[in-house]
Amino acid sequence: MGSPFQVLVAEDDDSFLAAIALLLERDGRFAVTGRARNGEEAVELAERLTPDAVVMDIEMPVLDGVEATKRLRASRPELPIVAVSGHDYEERALEIRRAGANDYVRKARLAEELPRVLAALLSRSRVSKSRTSSGGR
Repeated sequence: MGSPFQVLVAEDDDSFLAAIALLLERDGRFAVTGRARNGEEAVELAERLTPDAVVMDIEMPVLDGVEATKRLRASRPELPIVAVSGHDYEERALEIRRAGANDYVRKARLAEELPRVLAALLSRSRVSKSRTSSGGR
């Protein structure tokens, strides 16, 4: 199967952070390489750990997910970012998509959608990298 994708999870609610990490680890395709409790930590850890993807909560203290996504896009434009939120804020979902998040999953749908969405993004990312490193073939 190959090595699992390294994922950084940014979530300020400890119980949701643990649930997301457990969901991804149990899937087998993912390994949680870092856990951030605010957007500032997420940016710092993403720079230091260079994960394959980030799961980014929208509403966090210190630096919210929208601003953290903008900062990550500036430094790592190719990094897949999946936004998550426990609230049904359509405007915030649009805002984080405009900031550069590749997709959005509501927390109520995490178990059904997050592994599938992440795997699809990472598969496309891996294909792009292999095409780039092999001269487009």
